[in-house]
Amino acid sequence: MTGNRTLSAEQLAEFDRRGVLRLPGLLSIDRARRAREYVQSRLALLGLWRDGEWRLSDQPRPLWPKTGPKASKTIGNKHSDIEALLDEPELLDAVDALLDGHSYEREIFKRPQVLFSLPNSDVWGVPNGWHVDVPRLPSGRRPGVQLFTFLDTVEPGGGGTLIVTGSHRLFNDGRHIAARELRQLLRREAFFHELYTEAPVAARASLLDRTALIGDVPVELLELTGVPGDAYLTDLRVLHSGAPNAADHPRLMATHRFMRADIMQELAEAFKWE
Repeated sequence: MTGNRTLSAEQLAEFDRRGVLRLPGLLSIDRARRAREYVQSRLALLGLWRDGEWRLSDQPRPLWPKTGPKASKTIGNKHSDIEALLDEPELLDAVDALLDGHSYEREIFKRPQVLFSLPNSDVWGVPNGWHVDVPRLPSGRRPGVQLFTFLDTVEPGGGGTLIVTGSHRLFNDGRHIAARELRQLLRREAFFHELYTEAPVAARASLLDRTALIGDVPVELLELTGVPGDAYLTDLRVLHSGAPNAADHPRLMATHRFMRADIMQELAEAFKWE
């Protein structure tokens, strides 16, 4: 282990069952503050942040699913205060525990990615941009863990990422299943059929309060919310989506994928990488 914090047996079992683990205060508030201040300094160049306040009225308001300036271009992630988010020993200790001590890939995913969205909706609702980043693999092994953390407070309805807990356990039947086929399989279930519908987001807000049983797997929507330093770790197979921001201030989060190094060959075969 790399740090002093060891996940309990109950936490490990919860992650196996739900594909997500909430860890309040996992990252230091000071690291989150420095990363936030760097992000705000970049947004100040666009006139979005000035004199310690958000200045959003001078800019055209995006309409969901548009989120405003692209974080990768406007903010970037090649900065020491963004990279330092991964230096927390307790974070690395938790990742180590969830990966059963396996090393993770360090060349493709070198540093965290900032997640930024301006207010873009008058009402909050369940979106329809659901996807997985990693296909189902024949081995059924956990491909990795994803970190979601908060640089500023993200309250309910404020654009926090949405996930479907338990979805990582569905259709792991010993074969490769690409994202498109997985979507087709999921849509056969009433819960996911409604989730994937093109209905207006506000019309489906009640899905957030619903639990469904797919076989013997309970699934439900979870909105990732928290304060600076809070973190969620998710299984990379979990179904997830961006969400509308109905708050009066931007969403500032960061994410990073810890991909198991020993899974890369299997992923290369699944994605047909050269």
